[in-house]
Amino acid sequence: MNHKSFAALCLAAALGLSAVLGGCSFFKGDASSQAAGVSSFGSAADYDYENFQFSQGLTADGYWEGVKALDYVTLPEDFAAISLPKAEVEPTEEAISNQWDYLLSMYSTTQPVTDRAAQNGDVANIDYAGTVDGVAFTGGTSTGFDLTLGSGMFIDGFEEQIVGHMPGDQFDVVVTFPEGYNDSTDAEGNTVPLSGREAVFAVTLNSLSESVLPEATDAWVDENFGESDDVHTVEELNQYFYDLIYEDNLDNAIRSYLLESSQFDGCPDVIADYQVTSCLNYYYQMASYYGYTLDEFLTTYAGFSSADEMLASYDEDLRSYCDEALVYQAVAESLGLTPSEASCEKYADYNASYGENYVKMLALIDDVTAALRDGVQLV
Repeated sequence: MNHKSFAALCLAAALGLSAVLGGCSFFKGDASSQAAGVSSFGSAADYDYENFQFSQGLTADGYWEGVKALDYVTLPEDFAAISLPKAEVEPTEEAISNQWDYLLSMYSTTQPVTDRAAQNGDVANIDYAGTVDGVAFTGGTSTGFDLTLGSGMFIDGFEEQIVGHMPGDQFDVVVTFPEGYNDSTDAEGNTVPLSGREAVFAVTLNSLSESVLPEATDAWVDENFGESDDVHTVEELNQYFYDLIYEDNLDNAIRSYLLESSQFDGCPDVIADYQVTSCLNYYYQMASYYGYTLDEFLTTYAGFSSADEMLASYDEDLRSYCDEALVYQAVAESLGLTPSEASCEKYADYNASYGENYVKMLALIDDVTAALRDGVQLV
């Protein structure tokens, strides 16, 4: 077995490493119902998102180029000795259980199902061909698609109608697209309205498979995490989860306090440009993977009519990201911090992919967080 360090798995998730969106054009999460508007950050055409680099706009110390954050942020007087309710920080049993569920799922194996009907949790490999009033539409046909039943990936009613069928069955799934769903096109490029329309999908259930989770025993923990993380028993891994969640809860509480208690006066162009360009590049990369333009991808997969509409819907989030970038640098300036060697080393494997300056920023944020964590008073 190729053993994975649990710490490495957590690090990868924290960095948001490449995630590929797969599927079809009728995801349940269609966003077309959001009101169109204009982003305070301008238009997507104003940004060179195709050439975004993670280290752009950052110095070799992980600071924003030409920015003194304390000119834009007034930190609360108690920022270095924050008081927080203990109840906000201590992990719940549910949170620890969720960590176990996630970890075991990472080590699950898959086995075929041939002797029973499909049920929620199964992965159904299907072919489907959808029509509205007998007309096939773009994005409504696929072969060999793996769909986890009960995931809510497809529009309401689709997955539920696969449940109960046996591998090899051919059947129709009848669903109604939600109001506000984007239009599609037929083979000749003519518009096919989908909003509120009934669609019939001819489905073939090619095969079923199910995940089998490993049993969490001391021997299993030792085999997978004894060498990589020096964690050898279920009890030790449970404590590992407790400490991990505690630290994450503490960091989130600190961040929330700082953002709520600080006063902000604008956002420097270099940070605003970075946040918007990063957002656009994320979707541009996915669009390129599937052979779409950015606007085509957002229309087909996310329910936005354009990149500009998406930016408008994300305006508040982008502003929050700018504030967060400023507040951490403001703390670093106040405390005279630069990235420590130990923190930089933790991210060293990502230098080639993300650039040294970006890695230095991650390290600086870690050092700022550690300093704030040390000053917290739990009450």
